[in-house]
Amino acid sequence: MKKPALVIIGLFFIGLCGSCRHAEETFPNTHRVSGSFEDSLVSIQISSSWFDGLQPWKRSPSQTNFCCGTAVGPDEIVTIAEPFAYASFVQVKTHRSAEYIPARIKAIDYDLNLCLLQIDRQQLAAPLLAVPFSKDFGKGLELNGRWLSSDALVKTSRGFLDRAVVRRCPTSYQKILTFVLTSTSRQTSRGELYTDSKGSALGIAFDGSETEAVLLPGETINLFLTEARQDTEYKGYGTPGYETYEMVDPAVRKFLKMPEDRKDGCFVSVVYTKGTGSEVLKPQDVIFEIDGNPIDAFGRCKHPVYEDISYEYLIQRHRVGEPITFTVFREGKELTLQSTASRFDSADMLVPYQEYGKQPKYFITGGYIFQKLTLDYLRLWGENWQGKVPPHLLNYYRNLSMNPPEGRKEVVILSFVLPAEINLGYQNMGRIVVKTFNGVEIKQMSDILTALNAAPESPFHVVEFEMNYPTVVIPKENLEQTDQMIFQLYGIPKSSNIN
Repeated sequence: MKKPALVIIGLFFIGLCGSCRHAEETFPNTHRVSGSFEDSLVSIQISSSWFDGLQPWKRSPSQTNFCCGTAVGPDEIVTIAEPFAYASFVQVKTHRSAEYIPARIKAIDYDLNLCLLQIDRQQLAAPLLAVPFSKDFGKGLELNGRWLSSDALVKTSRGFLDRAVVRRCPTSYQKILTFVLTSTSRQTSRGELYTDSKGSALGIAFDGSETEAVLLPGETINLFLTEARQDTEYKGYGTPGYETYEMVDPAVRKFLKMPEDRKDGCFVSVVYTKGTGSEVLKPQDVIFEIDGNPIDAFGRCKHPVYEDISYEYLIQRHRVGEPITFTVFREGKELTLQSTASRFDSADMLVPYQEYGKQPKYFITGGYIFQKLTLDYLRLWGENWQGKVPPHLLNYYRNLSMNPPEGRKEVVILSFVLPAEINLGYQNMGRIVVKTFNGVEIKQMSDILTALNAAPESPFHVVEFEMNYPTVVIPKENLEQTDQMIFQLYGIPKSSNIN
């Protein structure tokens, strides 16, 4: 009697195993994570080409960069945004694939330094195994780093979670929440996944040294993925529309007529033309609270887990369009101000922090190269560039980028002059801001195209500059033929790039 019973039990377990396999095949994207993470990690290959900041019609030869990625869906990968700023072609390699597979950028947020890639699922040998990211944080917690090497093997490292801090984002002027690991066993790989001992993913690395690693935390990654997966256009999260500085000087508090018993609050020094709070805050406001969270004199709030954290963290938790409340002290009164989370994109800056792979705007005539001033252009001065660039150009970036004069959208400069007979005597001019072209005030690059026809009866184009630099006079006679000769001589494919 025992033998038939054993047969029945055996058949039951075979059927049960078959049901489990069927469930796995039917629902391949359940949040299972193997100990090795083989089916969740990818190696990413990025082909990039940069535009020449000084000769904006030129592009560098294609270069190949690598970073790591982590699956967040059967065909979705999250990684850092930094390597993709000038990407022309993206491919990924999985543990199961012998060759790289093309991928596309589904969403990218340079303010958060995060990118979501998507692969054609039909080209995958098997669906990727999604990794859920945790909001956990524990000071002193040992984390394990994992990444897929170019030979499709999972490599590991380790470090200890030391602190949460808001720091400058490498792809934006913004500051973002980061986790810092110390005592790391090796220098981190870009996009490397870090998990705790239980396998919970806490973040991905974007910076570090031989002893430290800096992570984008799971909390930020989840916010990004929530917005990136919307059916509508990616709007992102709020960025501050103002600057603050510490309120530790009693004389300043006395000048503002603040109550003697109030030692909290940070001072609003500058209000931008865009960004969260820009429509309701004023210079010399003192911010006491953001969404009910008290702000101390150093611009920090108390977080139940992260402890003291900068106020930027509170702004970036809000999706664009969500309400946000400021409690401020203004002119002797405490006020509650209602605002809406919004962004100040790099493209909106008078001198953009980044162009993110776009070809610089330029216009060339008579050998004179006019182009839009950007931070990439200022960085051409090399290390310690802020002490080397012409002061009037630095002033536009440092003091006016967030608060441009009314109607001013771009700063147009005469970059340099290509030597030719038509510009004899002007060939050493350059790095100066254009004021007018044929009497038309130049507030953006497209104004030059309008100005070309502004004085049809004049035999010359007349260009005036700020700072009392000499006026440039360009003869119109045979100018079109002269330009063609210059373009051919210097290998310039087209005279302008103005959208």
